[in-house]
Amino acid sequence: MADVTDIIDYYADLLIIQYNQKPKAKATIKAFVEEILSTGILFDIRDAFNLDTAIGVQLDTLGKYANIDRFYTGQTLDGYFTLIKYDEVASPPADAIGFTDYTDFETKVGDWLIYPDILSDNLSLNDDDFRFLIKLRIIQNHSDHSHKSIDDSIFAFFGNEIRADSVGNMEMFYFVPRNQAAIISVALQKKILPKPMGVDLKYAIEGDEDFFGFATYDTIPPFAIGFANYADYDTKEGDTLRYNNLIS
Repeated sequence: MADVTDIIDYYADLLIIQYNQKPKAKATIKAFVEEILSTGILFDIRDAFNLDTAIGVQLDTLGKYANIDRFYTGQTLDGYFTLIKYDEVASPPADAIGFTDYTDFETKVGDWLIYPDILSDNLSLNDDDFRFLIKLRIIQNHSDHSHKSIDDSIFAFFGNEIRADSVGNMEMFYFVPRNQAAIISVALQKKILPKPMGVDLKYAIEGDEDFFGFATYDTIPPFAIGFANYADYDTKEGDTLRYNNLIS
């Protein structure tokens, strides 16, 4: 990092030629810079717009730079009162909210589905989800849209949490964890999932566990689960890709 004196001199030297050699003019600029550095406001401004820590209107400003906002059109159908089938009574689905009983009538969460929830043009993402979209938009804006560039950029932002893949038929799909399915649907709506030019983006694929997958002779992908063996056949995790894992 540059020395404080170097920073002060840098800004003083930016004076236009008419004032560059005027001692009082330089001293005035140095006094302003010293004041800014002493209060730390320069660093506060810098840190306020750190994408990983910015919140609220700070994120909205970063969204403007990336040309994306936090609003979308769609449906919010989670957390509403739900009737379940007879064979689900013993083990109700985790996302199904039913009647309360004596023990939880004051604490049980839930809501009633109302008209604005069915079709809204003003749904707003929370900060974490909006931050997620901004990162995708940055990748889309700065990637050269080759498969390698997309892979490298996604890994830099999200690690192995999200993976793009293709089977070579001019179609690309994304592997995403189940808890990101809703935000990926918004990304599809806003058309910001990066893809190579001319390649059709049809699906985002969700899953809580790694999917069964074959490996090459010399490499086993960290996100692919293969056959079990005698030692782990009853404990090995993994899942099989099914139709209901597809988000159209």
